[in-house]
Amino acid sequence: MVAAVFVSVGAWQAQANNTPRNLFGIDVSSAQGSINWSNVYAGGARFAYAKATEGTSVTDADFAGNMKRGKKNGLQMGAYHFAYPSTTCPSAQANYFWSVAGANIIADGQSISPAVDLEEFTGIACAEGSYTAWLNDYYTDLRAHSALFFHAVVAISPCNSCNLTGPSLGPWILNENGQNLYTGNPWSVCCTCNPWDTGGKCNSNAWDFWLAATGSISGVSGSCDFDAYNGTLTELINWQGI
Repeated sequence: MVAAVFVSVGAWQAQANNTPRNLFGIDVSSAQGSINWSNVYAGGARFAYAKATEGTSVTDADFAGNMKRGKKNGLQMGAYHFAYPSTTCPSAQANYFWSVAGANIIADGQSISPAVDLEEFTGIACAEGSYTAWLNDYYTDLRAHSALFFHAVVAISPCNSCNLTGPSLGPWILNENGQNLYTGNPWSVCCTCNPWDTGGKCNSNAWDFWLAATGSISGVSGSCDFDAYNGTLTELINWQGI
């Protein structure tokens, strides 16, 4: 995932005036190298998404280690797949993702629902008909691998949401708009593209996760994506927990 606004988590925490509305988390991949998850937790993050796969052939080298060490140090951990709807059927990508990530998506009290990162819009394979159908079928195929229930989550920009029509997925909105992660809102552009709010409103509360910026946090060398969950830690565990 790509973000554009660079901040430090401390600056946001100070601005929140001890009345945060949103829960702070990060998302990572092998691009971040070795992560000290104890320091990440101490820095305020309470959940993280780790990249697992792309398409049907790319596995993130640090995925399993990130999931295990993140959980060990107290974070709620989720796995995400970077999707290419133009290349293969949803079942092929769901099967590949599960073959890599399934062993870490378990009822251990620290797993949260897996997500799909949808940023590629060059076509739709297997006569799925729409990106919404492709995504919904991806999750149908994914759930066939496990008796556990998990919510469907799609990471997408507000403007790319124009490609979706009423999907049965929770929105993870990718919009680095400069607002405070703890108190802000991702819906600030392309409001009429919001399929989760029929009113097409900016500042809509119709979102689950929000990629707000690139930031620096102790435990990660360089930078990583800063995310928010639209609720408390208890609500995250109760709604997105497995």
